[in-house]
Amino acid sequence: MDSLHLGLLSPTYSIIAEIERKVFLMPENASPQQPSQGRRTFMKQSLATLATTGLVVNPALTSGAFAASTELIKVGLVGCGGRGTGAAAQTLRADPNVELVALADAFGDQLEQSYQNLKKTEVQDRVKVDAEHKFVGFDAYQKLIDSGVDLVLLATPPHFRPQHLKACIDAGKHVFCEKPVAVDAPGIRSVLETTKEAKRKNLTIVSGLCWRYETGMQQMVDKIQSGGIGDIVSMQSIRYLGGVAKMAKRKPEWSDMEYQMRNWYYYTWLSGDFNTEQFVHELDKQSWVMGEYPVKCYSTGGRQTRTAPEYGHIYDHFSTVYEYANGTKFLASTRHQQGCSSMFVDTVSGTEGTATLMKYQIEGKNPWKGARRRTNMHQLEHNEMYKALRNGEVINNGEYMANSSMMGIIARMSAYTGKTLTWEQAMNSKEDLSPEKYDMAMSLPEPPVAMPGVTPFV
Repeated sequence: MDSLHLGLLSPTYSIIAEIERKVFLMPENASPQQPSQGRRTFMKQSLATLATTGLVVNPALTSGAFAASTELIKVGLVGCGGRGTGAAAQTLRADPNVELVALADAFGDQLEQSYQNLKKTEVQDRVKVDAEHKFVGFDAYQKLIDSGVDLVLLATPPHFRPQHLKACIDAGKHVFCEKPVAVDAPGIRSVLETTKEAKRKNLTIVSGLCWRYETGMQQMVDKIQSGGIGDIVSMQSIRYLGGVAKMAKRKPEWSDMEYQMRNWYYYTWLSGDFNTEQFVHELDKQSWVMGEYPVKCYSTGGRQTRTAPEYGHIYDHFSTVYEYANGTKFLASTRHQQGCSSMFVDTVSGTEGTATLMKYQIEGKNPWKGARRRTNMHQLEHNEMYKALRNGEVINNGEYMANSSMMGIIARMSAYTGKTLTWEQAMNSKEDLSPEKYDMAMSLPEPPVAMPGVTPFV
């Protein structure tokens, strides 16, 4: 796989995945394991039926189409970048009776590269996508949904997630949904409504927020929620990386729309800015630990090193404070700047100790050291998805994946405007980042870089 191809590919995904594999011993092949449940659940926030995966037994599905392990499940992939291609391979590894039968992408070259890469994997015999099931364009997702697939993998830039997720659930399809799930509050509200509809229809939605499926982190969170550090006093997450891949050089025949779509990561309307697109993992981990979402947020940010026109108009650093109803504060800091130290740190401080999440360690009154993880969390979420389908169970991660995505959005809005925002204000925002229409030939002027104190909150 060409990890730097910039069609619908997150330019940092391959870099980050490699760091995680090296640092945390995450091999490509891992056997599925049953998630554990912490004693403190997310029921009071309705984040999921279970804090970890949202798994519920659905007797009505026990004798359904997929209850038999030999029943074929036909899968389609929407968004054929690096993450989508990886998700397709993982979904095929998760169950021997799954076939990939359709592909959809805005760009034909991106789709074909994904197809060729998948045909080089050990699961190539179950990549059964003929020419009639390779769909290209803005309406490709709907054509794929209508082609007879049972389950859809959604891995486009996050701007399109609310629309695509709604179309899947409306059509009765199960979904694997990459993070984040929206770039603005209207998109989040749409996802929350779609989540309710999925529950009503007993349809599975598995989120790409993969730390919730990582067995070592499940044990770590359970220890904290069981009182291992006493009452939580404060939290901190730091994610510092260097620069990411350069933008694709503009070709004379490209319209504004095509140029921005092929370089989607650098445009807020497509990515939500990097704190939403990448940092959402850390925001979700701490929300999982806390068991609730903040009531207020204030943030600062800007672009100091990634200032050239080829870097679009997103920021290169954010520093945010989230406040919770009980007064607990969560400091979240992230940057993408070359020549600086790299760092991944998540800590939770309590009245009786401190937990360092990525080390699976508690220091203080009740010291504890968990095992370093040796399972591929990206694979585990697919394993659990198919295990649930085969057992007549439903997983619905919709609420926490929407609210954790909103954590990034509220911080971006606060940093862009310079305003302290409440969760309610942000959730009710009317700012819709969608273009007037979706036409690959259209002119689409680039928005200016946001200026705190000048950029309004809408």
